[in-house]
Amino acid sequence: MFRLRYSRKACIVEWDSASFTDCRPCEANAIEEEIIELVQALEFGPKWCEDVDALTLEKANEEARLVCEREVLEALDGFDNLPHASTMWDEYKESNTVDLKLRDWGDEKVTDANRKENKDGTVSYEAHTIHFADPYGGLCNVVQLDIKVEVVPADKAAK
Repeated sequence: MFRLRYSRKACIVEWDSASFTDCRPCEANAIEEEIIELVQALEFGPKWCEDVDALTLEKANEEARLVCEREVLEALDGFDNLPHASTMWDEYKESNTVDLKLRDWGDEKVTDANRKENKDGTVSYEAHTIHFADPYGGLCNVVQLDIKVEVVPADKAAK
């Protein structure tokens, strides 16, 4: 039997220089800390997927893809002060403060390209979405959210 484990990891991949203009150094530090806290709040795991348990290998591998798709869809809706990049593309393009070739704006569709097969027949899926950390409006601090779902044999899950 098999279980699913998943996690999210987030990091700022490009800072918008406008985040720190027209402010004192102490204010810049506070702004930076606030943005980092926003990003870190997205992270969790790894944790067990509670709604699927004791699966056959085939079913667990199928469910891993579905859980990854669910997590990606949730991320596409955006989070408080961290909208998905597509919602702010025009502002980002006009800002010219960061490299427009920076990212492919996420592997928003979970496909076989996101799948990694392990020697024991289990699979894992990894995808990412791109967001803007925008606590004050108009900022384009680029955040990458990495999502990972993996199938784990139940005997290893108990350890």
